[in-house]
Amino acid sequence: MEPHHYLSDLNVHSTRWLVHVKILSLWKEPTSSWRTEIKMILADEKGNRIDATIPNRHYHWNFLAVLKPGLWYRMSDFEVVRPDEKKTKYSCFPVEIKCIADTTMWPITVKCPYSFFDFVFPQTVEFAQEEEKEFVTGIKLAVLFSLKEYCSV
Repeated sequence: MEPHHYLSDLNVHSTRWLVHVKILSLWKEPTSSWRTEIKMILADEKGNRIDATIPNRHYHWNFLAVLKPGLWYRMSDFEVVRPDEKKTKYSCFPVEIKCIADTTMWPITVKCPYSFFDFVFPQTVEFAQEEEKEFVTGIKLAVLFSLKEYCSV
């Protein structure tokens, strides 16, 4: 088996990464009146989760036909960036993945049988501490909203 990295190995000092990830969620998010980018929540076989973005560039559309939530992929040659503090985070990972022109994602066989879903009781959300309101994990809704906004209502 080909050696690969885990999400916990990633840092901002390289783009030469090779990870095996499952797409937990995938959606298009508008960035301006006529542009969209693809957002994903990914997990590795250790259960680590990370946010990922495919920017609206000339290679953006290459991914759409191949990527499906619930499937495993061999992902290589991507950028690791610090998240924009103004945007909603969907994982508690300190960095996120940004696809570049050299990024590849190839379907692979299942790496582990876990679903990676965490369910939280409403009381946990209602009485969350400030630092727990900064991210939402593994949620795909008709309308995505920030947990911080929900808790401040």
